[in-house]
Amino acid sequence: MAHTYTVASLLKAYRSSSRMALCDDRYLEFLSVGDADVYNPSFPLLLDNRKILPARVEPRNSERSKIVLFEQVDNGVTWKPAFEYPSLPLQDPFWTINGSKLLLGGVDVDFAADGRALGWKTACYEIAGKGTYVPFFSGPAVMKDLRFCTIGDGRIAVFTRPQGGRIAGRGQIGFMLLSSWNELSQESILQAPLLGLFESDEWGGVNHVQVLSDGSLGVLGHIACYSSGNRRHYYPMTFVLDPMTGKLVREPQIILERNRLLPGPSKRPDLEDVIFPGGCVQEDDGSTLYLGVSDARVQVVRMKNLFA
Repeated sequence: MAHTYTVASLLKAYRSSSRMALCDDRYLEFLSVGDADVYNPSFPLLLDNRKILPARVEPRNSERSKIVLFEQVDNGVTWKPAFEYPSLPLQDPFWTINGSKLLLGGVDVDFAADGRALGWKTACYEIAGKGTYVPFFSGPAVMKDLRFCTIGDGRIAVFTRPQGGRIAGRGQIGFMLLSSWNELSQESILQAPLLGLFESDEWGGVNHVQVLSDGSLGVLGHIACYSSGNRRHYYPMTFVLDPMTGKLVREPQIILERNRLLPGPSKRPDLEDVIFPGGCVQEDDGSTLYLGVSDARVQVVRMKNLFA
């Protein structure tokens, strides 16, 4: 049986570690969004020689979201929409580099007329040119947080996150290797073995995957739980996985908690203690994390190298 990790045990380890140190944290500002909130970003990439950051934009009282691609305006704090790239009706964006192709993905939610979410899936589009998105792949029903990464020999690492039933519960992380993108299908994704990281009353997912210098995979994800009153608690975590064996090289670690970040608004009271780690940029002197905070803002945090 796989070893499981709980929020309580990982928080205890985090609070006694040196990773509590932070520096240079700040909220990002977004222009031309009116009263809408901007949160749960991915990470910035150079596109058309501009730094472009996709993020989730929606009214405070709604879950009907769109992904907007923002262009950096000045010193990294202020961003404006890159208007030549239309918005997509998705939540929680992520990038995937597929050879010479750039994919933009997110969560595609089916809403009832009263705003309730009836179902969801992960959807990916190829950016085929300015203003042109070509559907690339749609994942199985009721699965958020699909993430893809091409490894050194050209194979495709796929992280899944099924929900439901006795095994997947509120959300477990699965992993598999594909020989090529041609093997990607809803059926293959559903066969991915689960890592079995979480207890049945907690859940987690993968947000960003990078190939490290030794060929292992550095994973930025999250672990979450409920407390009384259905209050949600989300924590960014990292782990390292050997793609050839599908085994952990380094166990999960919580790397931040909400009270270490700047104070600010939350979408609802039950979302106050939520950090959604959209992505990170690895640099020589550390890691820059792009975080959705309390489902209302985007904060950038500098930390020691997450995978050193």
